[in-house]
Amino acid sequence: MNKWKELFVATLISTICLYFAFYKVNLNLLLNTLKSANYLLVLGCISLFVFSMIIRSFRWRMILSSSYTISLRFLFESIMIGYFINSILPFRLGEFGRAYALSMKSPVGTFEAFGSIIFERLIELICLLFILIIALNFQSVDQILNGNQIIFLSLLFIFLVVVLLNSTFRKRIISYFETKSIKSSNRLSSIYYKLLEVLKGFSLFDGKKNKFNILSMSFLLWFIYYLITILGINAIGLNLTHLEALFLLIFSSIAFSLPSAPGGIGPYHATTVFIVSNIFMYDNNQALALAILLHAVAYVPEVLIGLFYFYKYSISYQDLKKVKIEKKV
Repeated sequence: MNKWKELFVATLISTICLYFAFYKVNLNLLLNTLKSANYLLVLGCISLFVFSMIIRSFRWRMILSSSYTISLRFLFESIMIGYFINSILPFRLGEFGRAYALSMKSPVGTFEAFGSIIFERLIELICLLFILIIALNFQSVDQILNGNQIIFLSLLFIFLVVVLLNSTFRKRIISYFETKSIKSSNRLSSIYYKLLEVLKGFSLFDGKKNKFNILSMSFLLWFIYYLITILGINAIGLNLTHLEALFLLIFSSIAFSLPSAPGGIGPYHATTVFIVSNIFMYDNNQALALAILLHAVAYVPEVLIGLFYFYKYSISYQDLKKVKIEKKV
């Protein structure tokens, strides 16, 4: 799809989601809810978010440790640059910016760094599916997903784990998609290429001696995000249960992966409002206030800290476009 068409579709999705997020919301009540929030807890949320970026840096160093020894500072700076770019620019350029920034300060190549980022995302997806499947064992979740959806998620989780751990099975799938990619039309070939990119990302797990540590760090990250969600809920004054908070975290995180304007604006807010007000039956004004607060808890430090390092590294938009074009070639 043409990049401008992609931007139009993403902006349209964000606009529609924001419309539904603000639908039936009283702006005066919304502002009063935000004014009366406990900002000491909000400060705690921001501190935990920055701490999670440090944990991400540790995990990234573990992923690259078999080939490189990299300063934790460079990893942290690269991560913040990536998040900053994703917060202000379209097309998910932040992933390329993060890889490019690391290549500027270390012996890691840009595309090798990009492959490790894909691997990170895959590990996080597997951990998220595991947490969701465990949570779905509780009886109170039948209002969220039906039996067929639960079975599908379970099968997807099993498939991803097998692909991650069984390199022989993975190589067969890669070979199949490579053959399909050659024989297919341009559009289908592009889809196969993206699937191959994801599957090859799993290969970084092969031969790792610190697999348990990488997985442990990933679960720790989700636990930190869960704590941030709990603190945000308390800051607004909602009385969601711990299980409801967990489901809110899971589905709002999935919403971030949807096409949207920079920073995930729109889908995250609409999803949070829908879950809190339509499923858990709380006030729309409080639901949107929670969405705005939790989004800001990540967005503000991403922009402020990331902006500092972005200028420090003197990265330009042309650098990001060049990296992305070379990656496609």
